Amino acid sequence: MELGLNLVDEKNEADIKEVLNYLSELALKYAKEGQESDTKRLIEYIKKIGEAAAFSRLEPVVINTLLLFSPIAREACRQHMENALVSIALAFGEIGKAAAGQKMEISPKIAASCLGEMGNTAASRRAKKETIAVIFALGEIGKSVTWQRLGDVASSTVALLGETGKVAASQKFEDAALNAELLLQEIGTGAIEKNLKETADISVRSIQDIGKTADMQGLDKALLQAAYSLETIKFNAEDRYLMSASIIAEVALLHFERLEIERLEDKLNKISRGKKRSPGTGL
Repeated sequence: MELGLNLVDEKNEADIKEVLNYLSELALKYAKEGQESDTKRLIEYIKKIGEAAAFSRLEPVVINTLLLFSPIAREACRQHMENALVSIALAFGEIGKAAAGQKMEISPKIAASCLGEMGNTAASRRAKKETIAVIFALGEIGKSVTWQRLGDVASSTVALLGETGKVAASQKFEDAALNAELLLQEIGTGAIEKNLKETADISVRSIQDIGKTADMQGLDKALLQAAYSLETIKFNAEDRYLMSASIIAEVALLHFERLEIERLEDKLNKISRGKKRSPGTGL
């Protein structure tokens, strides 16, 4: 790893790729042998070199780094190494975020695309921990590309985040769905501030889709959060005169208003009170 980082400082792309290829082959070997801790350690090494390459604006190296994770992820999936898969998801997020910070477009788009595939696979396998990691990583990339006004990448990343959140809700992963909604709210309000109309619109539609799925699955907290997030985006859109996002949010809210949100709030308050510690029980 130290050699790789030194080569990044020297901007020696050919030798960096050799180091990365060696590390990825070793990680794949450990994954096939079922050695999860060693696999995770090498994923971390690869991530650090990829992140350093992003900060040094060596985009060919960054792209190569991202693509090296896929075969490791497939083998980790076969070996049921959830912690290694979480590490890969977070690595995609950190490298993609760093690349976006340097105004690169291809690298964060590749990272987000890989995460979208991971998210669908994780949810279908009911791997909750991995699904949450994917949502967090997509959110980090989404916030970064939005902040840098990389509109096309922001829109595609938000769409993937929304889809993963919707799949999470369909699997009744309420924590994952809530995280997706909160991240979409943050990205949506950021997109309004940066005047990224399409990204704001997709954020709103994605929150609505997660909320509707949460409603069908009986996820009361995620349903309520969808309504709150839509209200927040609607308010910010009106304040910034971004009428399209405001109208979409208003139409989406009509669906949730019919669900009697006030009664839902009362229900959640009762649930919360019921979870309070009972005197003398130690619970």
